[in-house]
Amino acid sequence: MVKSMVNVTYTWDKESISANGSEQVNLLIEWGHGAIRKRKGTLMPKTVGCDLQLRFIPESGVNLLKVDGTRLNFNRSEDGEYMLVHCGDMRRGKYKQAILSFSIPAHSSGRHIIGLMEWSWRKPTQEKRTLIRTDQLYIHYTHHLGLLSIPINPKVEKYIKLNETAPIVKKALRMYEKGEHERGAFVLTRQADELLIRAARTEDMEYLEEAELLFAVRNKWNGAFGLFQTYSSKVFVNKGISVEDVRFTEINILK
Repeated sequence: MVKSMVNVTYTWDKESISANGSEQVNLLIEWGHGAIRKRKGTLMPKTVGCDLQLRFIPESGVNLLKVDGTRLNFNRSEDGEYMLVHCGDMRRGKYKQAILSFSIPAHSSGRHIIGLMEWSWRKPTQEKRTLIRTDQLYIHYTHHLGLLSIPINPKVEKYIKLNETAPIVKKALRMYEKGEHERGAFVLTRQADELLIRAARTEDMEYLEEAELLFAVRNKWNGAFGLFQTYSSKVFVNKGISVEDVRFTEINILK
């Protein structure tokens, strides 16, 4: 196996899955280069690799369903033998995360390989792509009900929940644009309330911060769109208020 200076961690949402298989199981991947860099002024971290790609070569019956993360996308090869995830450039001290969702077929109990992860990039001054890391991806199958009832990994669960923010805000924005202000406000409020409940249960401040952000966006849009409606029957978007006002809460530290 090829190992490199690129740091990668893999975390399943469940420690074990049913030996009967699973229609969806989620894997949190976190990757970066070097020690985590603290923000210093406006200096841009040095680029150490361009066009980082993750190629997943699955075992028979395993399928990569989707990839959730900031500015990520994936595609399958024409023969279906592998899936390619495009991860962008890599900068020193910066870490990124993504959720990969798989469907996995039935298997006998025990720890088994579900695929191979191959990481490659281009050096900033080169055109040639270089394989920098390979990892075998394993998962544990079981019939044991006690193991199957273990709660979802809280770190993975949080990333999935916070990653819902951007599409929900876009959905609400479309409603505001159509003049459906109450529906748009309801969508934002419902998501914020769910985050508040999670914050209270887990005492995790990131849930609280994301909820407060959603409430702020809702209040801002309620005021802005309501003001426009007073002066015009045509509802449109104030260029100063957009989805870019809503940041996605990224967890840039490997815990």
